[in-house]
Amino acid sequence: MTASHPRYLIAALAAGLLLAGCGGVRQEASPASTTEAPTTSETPTDTPATTEPETTTEPETTTGAETTEEETTTEEEPSGSPTGSYDVTISGSVEGRSFRRSATLRVVETISSTGTTNDVNPVDVCLVSGNPAAQPQPGAIRFGSNSGCLPGTAAADLDLAEVGADGGTITVEPVENIAATGGNLFTASTSVAACPYYPVSGRLRVTIDGGDVSGSVEVTGYGGAFCGNTSYEATISG
Repeated sequence: MTASHPRYLIAALAAGLLLAGCGGVRQEASPASTTEAPTTSETPTDTPATTEPETTTEPETTTGAETTEEETTTEEEPSGSPTGSYDVTISGSVEGRSFRRSATLRVVETISSTGTTNDVNPVDVCLVSGNPAAQPQPGAIRFGSNSGCLPGTAAADLDLAEVGADGGTITVEPVENIAATGGNLFTASTSVAACPYYPVSGRLRVTIDGGDVSGSVEVTGYGGAFCGNTSYEATISG
C-alpha cells in the first residue's frame, strides 16, 4: 500500500476542516423579506349637508289704489274785504284837546303770514295822520296792523295788531306786548316835550261801502312813567 504523500494529506485535512466549520451545509442568502403594510382603504363618509328650509317671500299685496303723497299747497282765500287807499277825516279829542284832521286809511292784502304775534291777519290796515314822532300835534296818529303798511317805518313787516274782517267791516285791535316797539303812536299836544303814546288797548273799526268810509278809533295809549295813560277818541268819515 502506497503511503499517501504528505502534501495530499495536508490538503485533504484542510478540506475536511473547512467542511466541518461550515457544518457540511451549504447556506444560501435568503432574499430580504419585504413586508408591505396593509393598505387601509378608507371609505369616504358622505356627511349630509345641512339644508336650510327654503324661505319663500311672497310679494306684498297692496289693497286698494296706491296712495301717492303730493305736496299740498294751501292757498289763502281772499278775505272779501275791499282794499285800497282812502282819504278820510278824523274828528275827536285826545287828552281833553279837540281836533279835526285829514288822514289816510289804507287797506292792503295780508303783508306777513309768518312771525305774527297772533293769528294771520286777513288784511292789513293802517290809519295815518301827520307825523307824531317828528311833528307832535293834537290828534296826530300812526296806527296800523303791520309796520309794512305804515310809511317810513324802520321795522320791516312787523305784526303790530290783530285784525278781524267781516265783508266790508274791519276791526283792528292793538297787541299790548308789542306796543313798546313804537310802531304805533299818537300825540296830544304840539309841545317839543309832548309824550308819544303807544296804543295798548281799544280798537279801530271801519266799514267800507264802495268809496264811502265810516267808522271810529277808540284807543288807550301809554306814555311811560311820567305821562301815564291817555285816551284817543275820534270818528272817521270819507
